[in-house]
Amino acid sequence: MSEVLVVAKAYAYVTRPTSESSLLLFEHPHPDKGIQVPKGGIEDGEDPREAVVRELREETGIDAHREVSFLAEDTWEHPEKQKRYRRHFFRVTVEDSRDEWVHTVTGSGSDAGDDYRCFFADPTEVRVDADMDDYLDRL
Repeated sequence: MSEVLVVAKAYAYVTRPTSESSLLLFEHPHPDKGIQVPKGGIEDGEDPREAVVRELREETGIDAHREVSFLAEDTWEHPEKQKRYRRHFFRVTVEDSRDEWVHTVTGSGSDAGDDYRCFFADPTEVRVDADMDDYLDRL
């Protein structure tokens, strides 16, 4: 039996102080990847909080450093791959007046150069992919 790979990821639940029921989401250009929250891999030697700030900047263009608070940590089994994710969830509060925009992903990941349609929405009205909504009740 082969060993299961464990990958560390940081997830951002981004809200605005003026609207607690509005969550930042993005639509991935590849339809099979669905609607997601900003998230990504934690690099070697990187703190999960640093990773969530970096991923938020790379995937949405938002630079957030002050209003970042830890919500939860768990291990999630991928339903189709021999892979587990050590997930670190953070709440990030941002002052951003845009409701929707397109951002070209930066960084060195496989999605670099992809265009993400970013938007704020009520998370109860949108299906978030791959159990990324597991801790929304903690917002």
